Amino acid sequence: MKKYRKFLGIIILFSVLYLIAGSCMQFRQSNKKVLKSFKNAPVSPDIQTISMESEKRNLRYVKVSKSDTLPLLMFVHGAPGGADAFFDFMKDSVLVRKFRMISVDRAGYGYSDFGKSEPSILKQAQFIAQVPEFQKNKEKIILVGHSFGAPIIARMAMEYPNKIKALILVAGTMAPELEQVFWISYPADWWIFRWMVPTSMRVANDEKLQHANELRKMDSLWQTITHPTTVIQGGKDFLAPAENLDFVQKKFINAKLDTVFIPDMNHFTPWTHPELIHEAILKYE
Repeated sequence: MKKYRKFLGIIILFSVLYLIAGSCMQFRQSNKKVLKSFKNAPVSPDIQTISMESEKRNLRYVKVSKSDTLPLLMFVHGAPGGADAFFDFMKDSVLVRKFRMISVDRAGYGYSDFGKSEPSILKQAQFIAQVPEFQKNKEKIILVGHSFGAPIIARMAMEYPNKIKALILVAGTMAPELEQVFWISYPADWWIFRWMVPTSMRVANDEKLQHANELRKMDSLWQTITHPTTVIQGGKDFLAPAENLDFVQKKFINAKLDTVFIPDMNHFTPWTHPELIHEAILKYE
């Protein structure tokens, strides 16, 4: 009877999720909404989609630029999420004067094959590296990654060291031993419930279930990162525990490392403490 009640509770939980959250937890903006959101911004967005035929993948990104001669700054969101996670930075008048900026919809999110998961950190890094601006320009690039986006930009630094100027890791889920898989992640992956989970949450869950293993694949590569790196970490982050900062300090032995630790800060730094990211970006201009 106890197991039956628990199973019934799970059914009710996913039914509520499906009915209430399905339309408001997708973390994506159509091209039309993107253009509208930049209506009063200093510069209009350029929305592009690239096709990677060998991977049977598409990747959408949003770019703002006053000049093609400005340094390139790229943002990589967490899970779930979308390019819009960093739109406030891309509308900032100071940053617009100093940088060309790109924010991507990571594989499976936004309008980058929405719902088609890619748990591989390496492949995520390789997909983002296909953005033409990343490939064609000789100058080195500043990368900002939040949450699951942080290890992805770290992997980009491992794979494309000559293209990177600096890394900014924000509330990064970096240490495999600190990865917490919540109990709801397992039934959310059962075929009987998967269809009830909002698409973006399903993609995030697919990544979550593989994230620790993916981080372990990077274990022998951390010392190859030699780029200046800023780590921004909160003491009240229940998704990326504060001990992730200790992990980075231990692993980034060949990088010039700056750390910002805010004891009462949670996981949502881009929205609660954007000034910390802003300051870190300007430090590397």
